[in-house]
Amino acid sequence: MASQDPAARQGAGSNAPVVRFRGSSACEKCRLRKTKCDNRRPSCGFCLKRRVTCVYQDDNNAGLVTGEDILQAVNRVANLIEAQQREQRQQQQQQQWMPCASCGSRSTPARGPTSQSWSPSACSQPDNANLGPSDPSPCETVRPQGVESVLGWQILASNLPPSLCLFDQPVAEANQPYSLPDMSYSQLSRLESKYIEFLHTKNPILDLNELHRMVLHVAENGPDWSTKTCLVALVCAIAVLSEAYPGTITRSGAQSTPSLDQDDESGADAKLSLQFWNIALKRLGYAMRENSVEAVQSLVLAGIWYMHRMEPLEAWKHFNLAGAAWNTLRLTRFPLGDLIDNTDTTPNEHTILQALYFTIWKSECELRLELPVPGPPLINNTYFPLAFPQPPRLGSQPSTPEASESERSWYYYLTEIAARHLLNRLVQMNSECADTPTERQVSLLIGRTEMMQAQISDWYTSLPSIFHFAVPDGYDADFQSDHMIFVLQHRYFTLRELVSRPFVRLFVDGLIDGMDPLIRARARSFASECMQFCMLKLSQTVAYRHQGNWYLLRSMTTSSLILAAVHLAQCRLREREAAGATPTSENLMPPEAWISRVKDAVESAQPFFDETSGGASNMKQMILAALEAAQQRSAWCG
Repeated sequence: MASQDPAARQGAGSNAPVVRFRGSSACEKCRLRKTKCDNRRPSCGFCLKRRVTCVYQDDNNAGLVTGEDILQAVNRVANLIEAQQREQRQQQQQQQWMPCASCGSRSTPARGPTSQSWSPSACSQPDNANLGPSDPSPCETVRPQGVESVLGWQILASNLPPSLCLFDQPVAEANQPYSLPDMSYSQLSRLESKYIEFLHTKNPILDLNELHRMVLHVAENGPDWSTKTCLVALVCAIAVLSEAYPGTITRSGAQSTPSLDQDDESGADAKLSLQFWNIALKRLGYAMRENSVEAVQSLVLAGIWYMHRMEPLEAWKHFNLAGAAWNTLRLTRFPLGDLIDNTDTTPNEHTILQALYFTIWKSECELRLELPVPGPPLINNTYFPLAFPQPPRLGSQPSTPEASESERSWYYYLTEIAARHLLNRLVQMNSECADTPTERQVSLLIGRTEMMQAQISDWYTSLPSIFHFAVPDGYDADFQSDHMIFVLQHRYFTLRELVSRPFVRLFVDGLIDGMDPLIRARARSFASECMQFCMLKLSQTVAYRHQGNWYLLRSMTTSSLILAAVHLAQCRLREREAAGATPTSENLMPPEAWISRVKDAVESAQPFFDETSGGASNMKQMILAALEAAQQRSAWCG
């Protein structure tokens, strides 16, 4: 496992330089206050929060992360991934005369390095194992890789009760009549600032100057029937529900984050959010009639609002509508397809259009990871020539905290998109895994997994020091007080868990029994990594209201079920050994503290597990059923 550690690879073999600015001295403000400085450049956390100029004595603004640095770092990731894909395609062509594992016939992929055609073999069941994770599958099948995919494992299907719906449950109607909320300037301005702080920094899809003008207009003139009023109402509805990242992690039952179903201050916030939503809902129809940027923004924000309420099906519907609106706007405004350097738009408008595209794409892809929704995303790369959006023209020497935070936010946004590209390849790779793989297919899967791990390592090593986090060796990781670093760390854990998950199934369902010992040993190493990163994801549970709550619960449920599956398989092995079966050295051993880790995670997210939306309470029931089955099986087999 040490050979797969990105930290170990960083100094040997990686061509991607890492932007670093390590400062040992505090800034002048923190030095005068005699407080600890986080040494963030160009502005530390204290100065950034107080909106004051941050000055370091040990340098003259050396090592700043500029807009050009952002593009260079992201392009390095894209180039590394493309180079690895070309290398893999060459390896596939060298194997083109290998016999089909299903029938023994030989296939000849009629495909050169740049050709997109595919010639199937004489076998009626094409051997998808030769395809790379970014290559199109002959059947073009992409299966969700969420909780339901793990529940389909034989070891869990035979030990757990029939599964409940884990992504949808009836909720109170949000389109009931509500009175108008307070729409004074002080209220709207407060919610505008809250939206910018909690959401805009992660999804820069709005022109903040234009948003402020809209807020002023609504505050002065009241709500009209325009799309701009719809957008302002959605911004406020989302901001009411959003909560600040706590920066700390708790393991006690006294969780401070209440459920939306509870009749307290959070319930009052839920009512206020629904009041603003009611204003927006009556105007969404008007927005859909327009071919404007504001119309697309409104539909995207509607999807984000539904994700805050953990209603993924409604969110998916609105993200699809946003994709259709974006494509309609593209055909109306850019009939020739020039979306990069069009002279009819301002640079800022171009940035917003591209950011809208990628936010819709990212949102749809994230939901498709979990939901059995049909077809590819409505927004795809067919009509868009860029793998990443072009950031705004940021200054090469940012002189204000606002400019510094804008650059940091854009680098985070681009890094998230790079991670989404990797996740999409992993979903494609795992979708192509055979239900009952042959030894040769497992061997090919090992090669593809190693290639994907190299790409994940490239993504990790391309992070600048402002987003750096250490890769843990065991089952515990340092908690990140910075929200952006916390999310990126969780993305890394998810990538590492997902790429190695198929090997856990090979062991727990006995699909690898009797194969070559070397293959079993390598597969066991990957499966052990999967368990490690399941434990790490469970250790990083923070319950606060944001648009990713539903994904958090799904991730916790998936990780818990994977660990329970390993435990049940180990109990089954003990039973067989007690009956006289020969033990094997490559079997999986679950982490000793996995049950307590799962219980702690469920306790931390208790308020959200108790809600009725998004299948949350059903997820909790499934986790508790898995824990009970594991404990009963342990008691029975001794």
